[in-house]
This record gives sequence, C-alpha cells and structure tokens, in this order.
Amino acid sequence: MEANHKTGHIQPESRQTVLVTGATGFLGEYLVRRLAGEYRVLALGRNRERGRKLEAMGAVFCPGDFTDADACSRYFKNVQYVIHAGALSSVWGKWEDFYRTNVTGTDVVARLCAENGVRRLVYISSPSVYTCKRDQYHIREEQAPAENNLNFYIRSKLMAEEVIRSWHKKGLETVILRPRGLIGIGDTSLVPRLMRANSRIGIPLFNGGHNLIDLTCVENAAEACRLALTAEKAPGGVFNITNGEPAEFRALLEQFLEASGESPHYRNLPFPLIYGMAAFLEWLYRFLKLPGEPPLTRYTACTLGFAQTMDISRARELLGYRPQKTLAESIREYGLWQKGIPESPGLVEKASLYHCGFCTNRLDVIFTGMPREKRQFPASAVLIRHRRLGNILFDTGYSKEIFRGGPLLKLYRLLNPVSLKAEETIAEKLRKDGINPAAIKTIILSHAHPDHCGGLCQFTDYELIASREVLEALRRPSVRKLVFKSLLPPRKSIRRMRLPGILLKEHFLCRYFPQVYDLFGDGSIIGVSLPGHCSGQLGIWIPDLNLFLAADACWGSDFIRATPRMRLIPRLIQHNFHSYRDTLHRICRMKKEHPEIRVVFTHQKGKEQIYD
Repeated sequence: MEANHKTGHIQPESRQTVLVTGATGFLGEYLVRRLAGEYRVLALGRNRERGRKLEAMGAVFCPGDFTDADACSRYFKNVQYVIHAGALSSVWGKWEDFYRTNVTGTDVVARLCAENGVRRLVYISSPSVYTCKRDQYHIREEQAPAENNLNFYIRSKLMAEEVIRSWHKKGLETVILRPRGLIGIGDTSLVPRLMRANSRIGIPLFNGGHNLIDLTCVENAAEACRLALTAEKAPGGVFNITNGEPAEFRALLEQFLEASGESPHYRNLPFPLIYGMAAFLEWLYRFLKLPGEPPLTRYTACTLGFAQTMDISRARELLGYRPQKTLAESIREYGLWQKGIPESPGLVEKASLYHCGFCTNRLDVIFTGMPREKRQFPASAVLIRHRRLGNILFDTGYSKEIFRGGPLLKLYRLLNPVSLKAEETIAEKLRKDGINPAAIKTIILSHAHPDHCGGLCQFTDYELIASREVLEALRRPSVRKLVFKSLLPPRKSIRRMRLPGILLKEHFLCRYFPQVYDLFGDGSIIGVSLPGHCSGQLGIWIPDLNLFLAADACWGSDFIRATPRMRLIPRLIQHNFHSYRDTLHRICRMKKEHPEIRVVFTHQKGKEQIYD
C-alpha cells in the first residue's frame, strides 16, 4: 500500500487507517511503531529522513505541515482515526509561532477530520498546563486552570484544548491526553537538558530535590493513544497519562546519571532567587530580542522546584490503561543508548541455526601446531523469525548442485571434501519444521562461496540483500573468487537484489567495524562489513537476541588463537589475510568489551541451536 504519486491520494486497503501528525517527532515515531501492525498508518511529518525510517516500520510517509490545510487535506481521505501529536513544543519562542502551530494548526486538523468523516480525533496535550509555584499531588484532569501564562507553550496548549472541545460539541468525537514527562530512547528534550546542565554548571536543586514528580515511558504513552482510539467511554474526555510511579526528583535523576555512567553535580539554591533570575532573563531576552532561549525560565524553575504528581485513575477506568514498561526498565535502556548501545527493538522472536552439509579438512593442513586429525566444518544457515517481515534467511548452506558441476567443482570437492544428504538441504530443514520454502521472501547473503550461496537455487521470488561486491560477484561469477556459475540460481528467481540499507555513523558497532548498516531501517538487524575472507563479506548483529553472526571471519571460535598460524595455502584462499586478521581482532575487541554478545561463526563446531 503506497501513495499514488500521480494523483497524490492514498490508496485504501482493508485495515482501518490511522493518520498520525507530528509522526517524525519523538512520540510520533513510537506511535507508528505501536500501531503499524494493527492499523494502516499514515505518518504526516516534515522530516523526510525520519520519514524513510517510518516507512521501514510499515507506515506510509506523508510529507507535509499539518498547519497547511490545502497541502494536507488529501491525507485525511479514507481515514478512520487521527492522532494529533504535532506541536511546537518548547519552553521559549514567539507567541505568533505557538499560536499558528498549536492553536490554528489544531483547528485545521480538527476541521479536516470533520470534513472527511474521521471517526475519532485523539489530541496530545500537555500536563504542563497544571504548572504553578506550589506543590501539587494527585492532580485530577478537571483541576487544569482556564488560563496559565507561565509561558507561551502552556497558553497555546490550553487554547488548543478549547478548540478540540468546540469541535467535539459540533459532533466530532475527540479525546484529549496529557502525557507527563515523556522519557525513552530518542528523547531530545527532557533528560538531555538535565544531562547538559549536569556537565556544565550543575543541576539546580530546591529543597534537596525531594519534590515528587511523575514521568511516562514513551511506549506507555503510545499505548494510551492506541487505547484512546477505540475506548467506548473515551469521547469528550480528558486523561492524565503517567507511569503511575511518582518518585523524588533527585532519586530519578541519579538513576539516569548512573545508567549513563555520569556523576551528579548539584547546586542547592533558594527558589525565590532562581525564579526572580529566570523572570529577569526572560525579560532581557525579549527586550533585546536575543537569539536562542534563556539558560533558565520560570517554567523550568517551577518544574524543578515543586512536586507535581497526577491521578491516572480515569485513564485506568475508562481507557483500560495499564503502564507496560516500568521507569527502571526505561532508565536502563536510556543509559545503554547514551553509551551508544541501542535498545532492542523487539522485532525478532528467535533465530534457528541449521547445518546444511559439511566439508572435511585436516587441522594440521590448515594450521601449524595442530594435531593430525580430520574436522567437520558445518555449512550453516540461520532462519530469523521477524515479527514484521516474517521469515528471513541468513545464508543457505550447500545444495546438491555442488555434486553436479564440471571439473572445477570436482577440484573444489577434492581439496575440500563435501558431504550433504538430501534431507540436509535448507529447503528440507525448513519443511521438517513446518515452514514452506516459498514463504521465504528475504535472504541475507554473507558472501557467495558455495557453502553460503548454494541453497539460493531452492527459493523463488525473494529479495536478496548483500554487499555491493557480493552482488557483483553473483552477476559476474569467477572461479578465482570461488564463485561458481553452475551453483547460482536463475536471475528470474530473485525478485530484487539490493544493498544492505542505511549506513550508520553513530552506532556503537561503528567503534569496531568500518561499515555498519541498518538493513531494514528499524534497528532489528544490523549489517556489519567483515572484510578479509572475501571482498564484501557481511555479518549481522541481531539486538533482540544479542546474536552476532560472523560468517567466515574465522573458521570457528576454537581457532581464534590459531589463526596467526594459518598455513600458506589456506592463507591464499583469503581475499586479504591482513584484513582477515584485522577483522577477527575487531570481533574479539567487541566481544571483550561486550561479553553479553554471542558471536557465532558459520563453521562453528557444535549442534544445531535455537537462539531466543
């Protein structure tokens, strides 16, 4: 399901459709991730780079600004639900910008919903509307003030809520959510501001930081939005959303800092002095029209200085809302992300390792100092169970075609004796596990040697993902590169051949490997360049399983120390032995610094295994 680029309209399909505004923002991305499996999701936003990521999650990206009714009206056709998460969210700025985006823009979205017969509009407001210069506990939704001029953002949000209520009175079903203090991977506002303050001037504390505050895991906020779409008793309601775990500001802050590997730096300050200073800085910035925002605002001072906890009983009762992720879990994940280790996306259920034949070689012929004994080297294929993309194969092992070639393949088998029973091919292994080989629509190929690409001929109509060098080797096979034309599948059996995807620059694996890719744009499978054994060899890391499939970067974990003693002939088989050793060194360094990662080489000794 795609946009029709000739007409500009979105093509309808059987699933109900949700349009998310502000989809390229922090909450918007999590909304897409949460809804994409259940609904057809239209992701409206301005950031095209982020839009490509949302498309990889299964959404249709709709580039545009929700304040522009003429440009965006086509996206509202054939839509059942709208979540209006777009907003200008900042502690500082011009009133004209806040009014145009948060008030007028909300009116535009509501009007388009009404004109196009949208079933329900869920509006994302903010509990900042409650903020004032006093402690507040168990705040109920009806306690929001009619006016609050602490900053333009709060003022515009209160006005936007009135816009939503007016449209509800006109017959449009609406729901207002006020999620408090969103935290999670990708947050660029709340926690990062505190982290920057901690590293620069220290974090101001009032009353020792013992004031209670509420936070919300962004995943829980996305779940509340999903519930609000269809909850029978929700229309016309306003709902506080938090994790339901109020805690002292200082204690929470220290948990974040500890998870991120930082030490706290505090400044105990009297609130009246700080509030007065913030008021002066705001006046100075407005009077002199200074760029940027003041280092301190009245809103920030109130947020840090007073308790604010919220009653979420209405959301529990009428929405069926139950927080699914705890603050402790979110804080731990955030700390890993701060250190450059991304969260597990939760898209891969398990990986099954199959042995599809084996070759036999004497160890003393490969390495000096090894015993005179024969060793079986299994040719492995790995089936990855992906929640969104279905079954994915990494490599395919040998096929029976290895025994049907001409003299060059006979020479290959003479130097590298191969054993493969009919029931050991990857297609038969899959059938034994109740999987139709025709259901395999994605194959990731580490490289094109016979023990990795042999099984490709057993599949049809699939997408093949490999490095540029490996794809070129498939197009122009060369015996010198150990790529045999007789083993390759017919070109028509491959629906599409493509490169590994988005090149990453800030992923933690970039510290170890020259090229790192997000294969599907959702973080579920990360491709890693492993040069040396052959040109363009690709390994993969599966975050959900902490599993690193290292292909032929080594012939087995028990040969890591023996690799420098490799004899001349097996060295010549490597594309570049110096790079081969360097790649193995990089893997060992990664494993030393991250012992939780399981590294599996293709020819690893051992039984077939399931990783989950």
